[in-house]
Amino acid sequence: MDEVKSGPPLPKVEFRSVPEMVAARAAIEPARAAVRFRTPSGKWADLKWADIDARRRKIAAGLQGLGVERGDAVAMLSPNSPEMLIVELAVQTLGAATAPIFPGYSAQVLRHCLTDSGARVAFAGSAVQQHQLAQVKGLEQIVVLDDQPLAGAISLKSLENSNGSIDVPRAGSDDVAFLLYTSGTTGNPKGVELTHANALSQQAAIAAMWDVTDKDVFLSYLPWHHCFGALFERLMALWHRALLVLDDSRGRDLDRLYTNFFEVRPTIYFGVPRVYNGMIARAQKDAKAREALKGLRFAFSAAAPISEPAFRFFEEMGVPVLEGWGLTETSPCATITRRSDPKRAPGVVGHPLPGTSVKLEPIPEFAGRGEILVRGPQVMRGYHRRPEDTARVIGKDGWLHSGDLGEWTGHGLKLSGRIDGVFKLANGEKVSAGEVEARILAATPLLEQAVVFGSAQPFVTALCWVAGAVAQKYLEDRGIEPPSTVPEVVQVPELRRAIVEALQAGNLLSPVHYERVRRIALVAEAPSLETGELTPTQKMVRAVSSRRHEPLIAAMREEAAHPSVLDIVRRGDAFQNA
Repeated sequence: MDEVKSGPPLPKVEFRSVPEMVAARAAIEPARAAVRFRTPSGKWADLKWADIDARRRKIAAGLQGLGVERGDAVAMLSPNSPEMLIVELAVQTLGAATAPIFPGYSAQVLRHCLTDSGARVAFAGSAVQQHQLAQVKGLEQIVVLDDQPLAGAISLKSLENSNGSIDVPRAGSDDVAFLLYTSGTTGNPKGVELTHANALSQQAAIAAMWDVTDKDVFLSYLPWHHCFGALFERLMALWHRALLVLDDSRGRDLDRLYTNFFEVRPTIYFGVPRVYNGMIARAQKDAKAREALKGLRFAFSAAAPISEPAFRFFEEMGVPVLEGWGLTETSPCATITRRSDPKRAPGVVGHPLPGTSVKLEPIPEFAGRGEILVRGPQVMRGYHRRPEDTARVIGKDGWLHSGDLGEWTGHGLKLSGRIDGVFKLANGEKVSAGEVEARILAATPLLEQAVVFGSAQPFVTALCWVAGAVAQKYLEDRGIEPPSTVPEVVQVPELRRAIVEALQAGNLLSPVHYERVRRIALVAEAPSLETGELTPTQKMVRAVSSRRHEPLIAAMREEAAHPSVLDIVRRGDAFQNA
C-alpha cells in the first residue's frame, strides 16, 4: 500500500526566477505576441514580449520607490488582465511575492486575506476593487490598473513613469513568488507560499511529459488568484511562448465563450467540469460549436472528475481529455495523464511528474486506499505565518500529507475524495463522501454538483444541483418544451426519471451496498459565491450547504415525502412526488 511511485528525473531548470524566464523568452523574439485580449471597444489587441519585459522592469522600479523590498507581499485584487500579469512579474522582479486575492470574496474573507498577507501596497483592477481595498486597514498605497484612480490611490501609469528601470531580476529561486490563498472550504483561507523554484520546476516537469509548443494557442478564463490558472495554465503558456488569449467570458457567459472560441481557435483548453458540461450541451445542438471543439489538440480537466459522458464526448471527437491531481500546496500538479497513455478514464489522474514521488499512507478502514502523500520540488515552502499548520502537513521527511484519498490502478492514481469527507453511518460503516459524489456526477451530465450526507444516518443521501443547459437540451431532444427556469426544470417528470435511472446504474458500480445513495434532493437554487456555498474554484462548502438546506436533508434522512426528494433505491413508486 505505501509503495513509493516516482516520476523520472526532473530536467534541469535553467532559470532562478519567473521574471528571469520571461526575460529570456522575450529576447528570443521580442515582437512576437505573448498575450491577446479584448479592448473596451471589443476589438482584439496583442501584448508583445518586448512590452511585457520592458514594462515589468519599469514598474519594478516604481514599486521600489514605494518601498517594496525582497520578502514583502504585494496584494492584487483584479480580474485577469494584461496589466495584472505585468505587475505580478514586476513584483516578483524585486524578490517580493504577489498575493492575488479573489475579488468576489465577502468583505470579511477579503479583509482576512489582506491582513494575513501583510501587504502594505495593493493593486486594484478598477474603482470597484479600490472601494473594496479602502475598507482594509494597514494599506499604505493603492494602485489602480485601469488608470482611473479615486481619491487616495494612484494610477499604474504614474507608477510606470517613475523614470527608473531594473534590468536584472533580483529574485532568487528560494524567494516566495506567489502567496496564494486556499479555497477555504473548511474555514478561513490559508496563504500558501510558493517559491520561484516551485513554480519553474512544475513547468520543466510538464514540458517533459506534454508536447506543448510555441505554435499552441490557449484560450484562458481560469482566474489567476488560483494555482490552476496562475501557475499551471498561464505559466505554461509563457514557458513555451505559446499565445495566451484572455477569455472575457470568465467561464460564465457561454455565448461569449463560444464567440471567443470561434475567433481564437485555441489548440489547448483548460477547464472545470461545470464549464465543459455547458460547452458540450451547446455543441450537441450547434454544428459550428462542435467543429470549433474539434480543433483542440487536447483538453485538460481538473478541480473535480469530469463526467463519463463528457469525457467520451471529447474522446469520440478525437480530442484527448487529460486530467491531473494536486493542490495549491503542490504548485499545483503532482500527477498528470498524457496523450500517449494507453488507457485514460475519468477520475484516473495519471502518474507522478518528473522529480516527484507519490505514496499512499494506509488507512485501515479503506482497504486498497490511503492518504496521498507527495514529495518533490513543487511542494510549498509552507503556510504563511502558520508554522504549526505547516508542520502538521509536511513531515520532517519532506512528505506533504494532502488529505486526499486515493488508490493505485493499472493506469495511474485514482481519486477517492477527501479524508475529512469520510463519515460513519449508523451501522458503523465508513463512507467517503467524495467518492460517492464523484460516482453521482460521473453517472449523468444532468447533475453538475452534489453534496453527500450520511453521518449517523442509516443510509447515504445527497443534495444535487441540476445542470440547467444540459437538462434543457435533454428535454428538447425528447420533444419536450423545456421550462425557462431551473425550479421548473427540476419538476419535469421525464427529467427526474432520467436522473433516478442514471443514479441507479451508478449505484451498481459501488463495491459495497452501504455506499449506494438511497435518496437525493434536487435543489432548485444554484449554489453561489455570494451565499458562501461555492468557492471561487467551484468547490461546494459542505457546512454552508448543510445549513442552507437542512429541511431537505432532514426529509431525506427521515424518509419523509417531499416534492424535491427522489428515491434512488426504490421503496414503492420512486415517482409518486414527481
